[in-house]
Amino acid sequence: MRPTRASIDLDAIARNYRLLQDRVGGRRGVFCVVKGDAYGHGAGPVARRLSREGATRFAVAVAEEGIALRRAGVEGEILLLNYSDPSDAGALRAYGLVPSLYDLRQAREFGEATRAFSDPLPVHLKLDTGMGRIGFALEKVGAIAELLRGSPGLRVAGTFSNLACAEDPESPRTAKQVDAFREGVAALTATGVLPGLVHLANSAGILLHRDTWFDAVRPGLALYGVAPSKEAGEGAALTPALTLETRVMAVNELAQGTRLGYGGRFVTERDSTIAVLPIGYHDGFRRSFSGRVRVLLRGKEVPVVGAVSMDLTLVDASGAGAQNGDRVVCLGSDGGNRITAWDLARAADTIPYEILCGIGSRVPRVYPR
Repeated sequence: MRPTRASIDLDAIARNYRLLQDRVGGRRGVFCVVKGDAYGHGAGPVARRLSREGATRFAVAVAEEGIALRRAGVEGEILLLNYSDPSDAGALRAYGLVPSLYDLRQAREFGEATRAFSDPLPVHLKLDTGMGRIGFALEKVGAIAELLRGSPGLRVAGTFSNLACAEDPESPRTAKQVDAFREGVAALTATGVLPGLVHLANSAGILLHRDTWFDAVRPGLALYGVAPSKEAGEGAALTPALTLETRVMAVNELAQGTRLGYGGRFVTERDSTIAVLPIGYHDGFRRSFSGRVRVLLRGKEVPVVGAVSMDLTLVDASGAGAQNGDRVVCLGSDGGNRITAWDLARAADTIPYEILCGIGSRVPRVYPR
């Protein structure tokens, strides 16, 4: 078996959950966002551990993710944040999943599909407060309210929106979105339709913007110990939960002037010790990391050299005393040094969400006790 694996500290996730719950106050609800296989951490094990910690609300993107949680033994409310098909209304009810309504046609069809339900299907309303993706514009609140009053098979259990720039404490967009959200909720209430549980804050909102908290919050990235920005991480005391590691599979002594990897673009400038690692871009260790990141070998930082390939990566281990079987940390800490998700994200010109979610399915997730 390949030694490449992602080791997940479930207790760290539980500590992050407690920290975030304490920050917003015990009376506010917390939707633990476990979409994208819990940002690559394994949705079933993560949600079960959070349930033991007292979590009763979870959020995923689509029904397939919610069904997988139910089959993993997860109880409590499961909210579908994104795509929901009215033709699946029966399955959603059977699995106890709560869809979001975000489009008048979709809402109308949900109303028709649930008309004969003896117990109304709970739904959350998605308002568009400035993202321009999905959700009801404020001028459509009256229309959705009228539709809901004529849909006895639907029950509004919550109302929410998404923040676009909350990770930037200087952005004026967050305050504008909060104002728009308040206006939308007030307009809905004025029609006689109660908004249910009102929620807006993501991880950045929780860490940086108290006025986004409302009745509940939706932490995602912060649950897994990664702050959505430098400013959001200051003083947050989050604990990263994932370590991506592998082991040296070969050590080569190569002369100065040797070309390495596909394309031979890297040429050794001196006699070098090159260690070969069984990890590549199919595992989420991206080709864009080539020559731009370091890994931890025997606790020391060593650079990636040559082009990262689908299954293999080369590192310059000169002076590190590398041997076959040595542990290598590609994301995480060892020997007092650390490679963070932000380090990798900056090297790939992306965000840590994509780094974590991009760890491939052939990398086993393990959960040390």
